[in-house]
Amino acid sequence: MMSKLTSILGLAISLGLTIAGCTIRLDENLCPIGQPIARSTILLLDTSDPLSPKHAEELRRLVREFQKPGVSEDFYVAPGDALIVYELTSNLNELTSIIEICNPGNHPDSWTWWKSLTGSELINDIKWRNFHEKIKGMFEQVQSSEAQQTSPIIEILGVLVPRHVKSSRVGSSDVHFVVFSDLLQHSEALSQYGDYPPAKEVQDTPGLRHLRTDLTGVRVSLFRLERPSDARWQTRDHYYWWTELIRSFGGQVVSQESI
Repeated sequence: MMSKLTSILGLAISLGLTIAGCTIRLDENLCPIGQPIARSTILLLDTSDPLSPKHAEELRRLVREFQKPGVSEDFYVAPGDALIVYELTSNLNELTSIIEICNPGNHPDSWTWWKSLTGSELINDIKWRNFHEKIKGMFEQVQSSEAQQTSPIIEILGVLVPRHVKSSRVGSSDVHFVVFSDLLQHSEALSQYGDYPPAKEVQDTPGLRHLRTDLTGVRVSLFRLERPSDARWQTRDHYYWWTELIRSFGGQVVSQESI
């Protein structure tokens, strides 16, 4: 009897490993090889000023939402989908992602007795550990960032949108832009530390006319980080100016709040 049971278990494990070997192959970023990414979440972190404890805690909450669905599904990066994180920089030529990673799927909470029996949970555990460690490393990197003199938020969107969003003439893109910032645009072309034009006129502003920020069909979430030193600039009108700006680009604001 024991011999038969051992044989059955051995066959099950062998079959399970064979099945695991036939699953979708992933690259170093845990993204499926040879398959398009169905949905991308693009997070732009503005660290031109250090994050306050409250802002840091909100970022932790957001990072948890990326990894596991919570009350809202808006921020969850589903299996096979990508999370791409950029840190705001004064030099647009240095605008490269600090992390690109996909949800590898097969969350440990969904494991069944079969996966435990076959040993495929070990493979998934390694993937998920990698997923969590990369995101954790990103957060620690952001925490140690140095202050910057300018915040060219609009110019950065002008670079990132064409990079990640297909032209409406080519096809549709399932992209969610999340901007985590004090939303105080500050560059030579436009600064919100003083008078600035209405949102609908931004694309006609000298220095910004070259931008092609077409957000048609794109979802956008805005987190405005409140700073006591900037209270005179972070007004109610400033808050809704950004709502109007995103809409003027054709985007849909799915979430917006001040922290």
